[in-house]
Amino acid sequence: MYDCIIIGMGAAGMSASIYAKRSNLKTLILEENMPGGILNKVSKIENYLGFKSISGSDLAYSMFEHINNENIEYKITKVLDIKDNKDYKTIYTTKGEFKTRGIIISIGRKLKKSGLLNEEKFLGKGISYCAICDAPLYRGKNVVVLGSSPSAVEEAIYLSDFASTTKIITNKEIEDKTLIEKLDSKNIEIINNRKVTNFIGNDTINGVELDNNEIISVDGVFIYYGYSSDTSFLKDLNITDEKGYIIVDNNMKTKHKYIYACGDIIKKELYQVSTAVSEGAVAGYNLSKELKEDNL
Repeated sequence: MYDCIIIGMGAAGMSASIYAKRSNLKTLILEENMPGGILNKVSKIENYLGFKSISGSDLAYSMFEHINNENIEYKITKVLDIKDNKDYKTIYTTKGEFKTRGIIISIGRKLKKSGLLNEEKFLGKGISYCAICDAPLYRGKNVVVLGSSPSAVEEAIYLSDFASTTKIITNKEIEDKTLIEKLDSKNIEIINNRKVTNFIGNDTINGVELDNNEIISVDGVFIYYGYSSDTSFLKDLNITDEKGYIIVDNNMKTKHKYIYACGDIIKKELYQVSTAVSEGAVAGYNLSKELKEDNL
C-alpha cells in the first residue's frame, strides 16, 4: 500500500513527488512514456525563473535527476482505470494494479492533430509534432509550421537553423510584436489567414494545399495546433469538465477525498512550466496534510 501515487511524470508530477516524499509519504510515480512529458518536445524555454534559456529536454532531465536524488520510486506503465474505495484507491495499469491512500493526477495534455485525411499516412514521413526531435532530418530542406501560438513560433525559429526555408501557415494573424520581430530576424515567412486543407505526396509528403487551392512544395510539416486532454480513464470518477480537464479547488483537490490533480490537465487560465511546478507543490503538500489530519 502506497500513501501517494502520482500519475504523470511531467513538471507538475515531479514537483508533487518531491513534496510528498519529503512529507514522509510512501510515494510512487506512474508514467506512460518518458519523464518530462511534453517538455521533451519544446525546443527552447526562456520564461522559467533561474534559466535565461534552456531546452525543454534539458529542463526535464534536470527535474528527473532531482527525482532520482530523492530516491523516488517510479514505473513506466499506462493507467487504465481508477477505483475509489474511499479510504484507499486501486489503480489498474498495463503492469498490474496498485493500491494507495491518495492520488495526484498530473498527466498533462497531448498535442492536437490536424484531423486531415493523410495526416496518419505521412506521420514520420514528413509530418512531425516535435522540432527538437526531428529538425536535423530537414537540414537544407523546405519546411512549414502550422499554428500561431508562441510555441509554434519558437519551433519555427528553431527549425530555421536547420532548414533552407521556413514558413508559418496560420488561419489568423500573429499579433505579438516581439514574436514577429524574432521571425523577421530569422527570415521566416508568415502566411496569414490560410488553412491547410490537404497533405500531398506519395510515399513521403511533398506539398500542402491551402484553402485557396494554392499548393506549397515542402519536405516537412510541423503541426502545432494546440493541445487536447485525454482523461477517458477517469470517466467513473466524474471529475472532469466537458473538455476533459479536471476540476480542482485552490488546494488542487477534486471532489473525491484524497484525489488531487495538478499541471496542464486541470482547468485553469495559464499553462506554463512555472504554474505546473507550483500546482504540483500545492497538491503534494495538501494531500500530505489531509492524510496526516485523518491519521492515514
